[in-house]
Amino acid sequence: MQNKSFLWVFVILLTLTVLYSLSFGLVAQRFEKKIYEMAVDSLSGQTFASDAERDSSVKALQGRILRDSADSKVYPVFGHSYNHLKQKELNLGLDLKGGMSITLEVSIPDLLISLSNNNQNAIFRKALVDATEAQKSSGADYITLFENAWKKQNPDPNILWRIFNNIETQEKFKPETPDDKVIAILRSEASTAINSTENIIRKRIDQFGVAQPNVQKQSLSGRILVELPGIEDRERVRKKLKSTANLEFWDCYFNDELGEYMKKASEDLGKKLAPDLYGIAGVPVQDSLITDSTSVAKTDSLTNGGIKPDSLLTKEEIIRKYPLTLLGAAPVMNRTPIIGIAKASDTSAVNRLLRMPEMRNALPLDVRLFWAAKVENNLVPLYCIKDPSMKGKAPLDGKSITDARQDFDPITGEVTVEMTMDSEVGTPVWRQMTKKNASDNKRPIAIVMDNLVYSAPNVNSEIPNGRSVITMGNSKDREKSIQEAADLAGLLEAGSLPAPARIINEEAVGPTLGEENIRAGMFSFFFAFLVTLIYMVFYYAYGGFAAVIALLANLFFLVGALVSIGTSLTLPGIAGIVLTMGMAVDANVLIYERVKEELRLGKAMAQALKEGYSKAYSAILDGNITTLLTGIVLFVIGTGPIRGFATTLIIGIFTTLFTAIIISKLVVYMRYEKKKKVSFANKITERWFTNVHYDFLTKRKVFYAISIIVIGAGIVSISVRGFNQGVDFKGGNSFTVSFAEQVNPDIVREHVSALLVDDNGNPGAPIVQSIGSTGKELKVTTSYLINSTDPNTGDLITEKMNEALSATGLAYKIDSSFRVDSTMSDDFRSQAIWSTIISLIAIGLYIFVRFHKFEYAVGVSVALIHDVLFVLGLFSLLNGFVPFSLEINQVFIASILTVAGYSINDTVVIFDRVREYLKIHRSPEMKKTLNDAINSTLGRTMNTSLTTLLTLVVMFFFGSDDIKGFCFALIMGIIVGTYSSVFVATPLLLDLQKEKKGSANSAQVSGKKIAPSKA
Repeated sequence: MQNKSFLWVFVILLTLTVLYSLSFGLVAQRFEKKIYEMAVDSLSGQTFASDAERDSSVKALQGRILRDSADSKVYPVFGHSYNHLKQKELNLGLDLKGGMSITLEVSIPDLLISLSNNNQNAIFRKALVDATEAQKSSGADYITLFENAWKKQNPDPNILWRIFNNIETQEKFKPETPDDKVIAILRSEASTAINSTENIIRKRIDQFGVAQPNVQKQSLSGRILVELPGIEDRERVRKKLKSTANLEFWDCYFNDELGEYMKKASEDLGKKLAPDLYGIAGVPVQDSLITDSTSVAKTDSLTNGGIKPDSLLTKEEIIRKYPLTLLGAAPVMNRTPIIGIAKASDTSAVNRLLRMPEMRNALPLDVRLFWAAKVENNLVPLYCIKDPSMKGKAPLDGKSITDARQDFDPITGEVTVEMTMDSEVGTPVWRQMTKKNASDNKRPIAIVMDNLVYSAPNVNSEIPNGRSVITMGNSKDREKSIQEAADLAGLLEAGSLPAPARIINEEAVGPTLGEENIRAGMFSFFFAFLVTLIYMVFYYAYGGFAAVIALLANLFFLVGALVSIGTSLTLPGIAGIVLTMGMAVDANVLIYERVKEELRLGKAMAQALKEGYSKAYSAILDGNITTLLTGIVLFVIGTGPIRGFATTLIIGIFTTLFTAIIISKLVVYMRYEKKKKVSFANKITERWFTNVHYDFLTKRKVFYAISIIVIGAGIVSISVRGFNQGVDFKGGNSFTVSFAEQVNPDIVREHVSALLVDDNGNPGAPIVQSIGSTGKELKVTTSYLINSTDPNTGDLITEKMNEALSATGLAYKIDSSFRVDSTMSDDFRSQAIWSTIISLIAIGLYIFVRFHKFEYAVGVSVALIHDVLFVLGLFSLLNGFVPFSLEINQVFIASILTVAGYSINDTVVIFDRVREYLKIHRSPEMKKTLNDAINSTLGRTMNTSLTTLLTLVVMFFFGSDDIKGFCFALIMGIIVGTYSSVFVATPLLLDLQKEKKGSANSAQVSGKKIAPSKA
């Protein structure tokens, strides 16, 4: 074996790299365990009403300490911080960890109405309605749909500017602006609104205290995906995420103006919460406000009947005596509106202090305190704001902003933000505010949104014309300053654009269900993996042992790759890993079957190994490349669980190729070069699938007829019965509910039907199905309010569902919920259709290019269509007759495309052998060649199918209910895929070759008839 030393060095270095990546999670877990034990010790002296209360307090304290320790160096030698380790460790998806996933869509129609100053032009309004309707069945962005609707309604070109030209927007939409430029401006405004909404949502999420949240803008649709692992307060999340941003401008206090007030407030709070430290008679009050934050036990504070002086107090006692000590003093460099700085983990405790009567009574009535939106080094500044109205009404809001953009100072080169106010309201108010503040020691004006201060620039001079420049200051990191300026400009721009975000897709999973999914998923994974390993060793002896080493390495590198790219492990992801393990066996099987063939031809082991590996490469590459094409399509077009599955599948293909071709080869040659026996079968299996000469093609028309009958029955069922479409394809709401005792689905259906009726009397048409085997779990699906545009629809549906479930009189818990807007469901359906079509076309084109003959591509394409129709028909025929869900949803589409990839893999192996035989035999008899190709690859076909089926059967019986339908589709797909490779694709190749040959012969005969005579 050539380059063996180099390959060993490469494998060792790669292994060390993966171990390093995996160590992040292990070190983070060890640190978390240490902090947990510290929290337990800190609270050991306190008394709790119950174990649940103690556990909750311990976890809360652990969380606060971990947030405070985010930047602590916890990785030995390398010095990585805890925060860095958490970012690099393998994340768990919502279905495994519990939490909430929401897709938000910024209301672009509201944005256009606002830009038009609520223009009532009939054509404009009709274009908005038509664009909104078209959006339900189109994947195009809203501005494009609006443009198409406008052009359809209005034949006159270049008058669109009239709709949007008004006092506030006249600088943007100038007279005689061409329509295409107006559309470009609208698209830019929509992009700004979406980007600003994304930025605002990120800030709002910080308030939830969620570990490892995910916020990402979907580039094609402009929608915003929000994932919040571990969140439980779903109503608060909905309320926060869908509310419209409210940008305000406030005057500020200087911190030295409130110093004495804050000191008095801290003393008053201390007297209330820790009277013992002030020598006040009465029972000392132990308030969770302080102990939760500092985890301090009470201590005797009186010495000899007197008050202990502050100099003798411990740090913990100082915090109890002066609670606002939690709010560290701001740096005294210049006068600033920052009254104090707190640790991010202490903000909730400080907020409770700020809400107490003693705090409010100590401060002037016009003082408001707002946190900064930006957290730096785990510290958050607290700003002191002036509210002369004392009613929370700002002197100026964001509606007066007409333009804002990031720029540079032409003289100093500093990063700036330029802001323009409208002339009607903004300019005069802004002139008055800036004049007053500039003359008052350059007093700052705070830019506030959602009660968070985004910036508080000093006012250097009066601004009479409404055009302001905010200087971002000198920073060593210029790129960071530019990004901050761009964010602030977007925020200011969005402040004048009331474009609310609407929830169009929502999924919530309870932590209990997540834990159950982990147990079921991991158990099925390890059991299936063990079954595969045992079978390989049993069938291939030492070759099987080498395959086991390769499979373990495959799993190791696959998990390492998932950690390295920062992906989240989901339930479909676990299924993808298990399936990768099952399909990875195929590469080893192909190699070993080839080696066995060479040995049966009488070749020495060295030559058999060399040619076995060499001849197997072509089939291995073809099979994996076609599966890779499917995975790429799934990743590009799919979302959520499909993308997680595709990610695992794609990475698994590369790790499979590496481990099967390199690792297993190194293990085999290591033994061979030590002069030890290398075997690829035992006495039981050495004759299996050898010397078989079945005639698979003579009865091909019978199998054609069987396929036509079965698929025909499926098509009839699809036409008559249809499918059990999941919520993600038809829209609506789905709830998974567990009851304390067995429940009759009919009773639940009756209560849900009675309550889920809209204002027009339309019932929600609930479907109530029992899931699992206990009779205590139900899945409730309803189309109630599916077309509602009310932003509170999600809350209303949840409220009604709880009311209906409560009416049953049984204790229940909603384990998970899934809501999809009709617009989103259209997109899901479109993605499913296109992903299937594109995958089939891509595979067909690859086969045509690889084999250079259309007959091969046609045979493969027909077999793939055969397999897809078979599984689709089966899901329609069996729906309602099997004790598990046969939903047609996104995960089902992933299974269909995986089946296609597997089927093509099987077919390519046979076709590859056909191509090889055709090169060996100059004038082959086609039928015999095809039969020989099938028979010679029968061992590979059966072994790969059996190992993959064993894997999937284990997953089906021991995995969670969420993936039973997925596994069933794959099981049926593998069976029919193996069938179609032998009885559909290969026979078609024979018939197409005969047809081609017959046509060629006819042309030759015809040519002889019309040729001129030589006589």
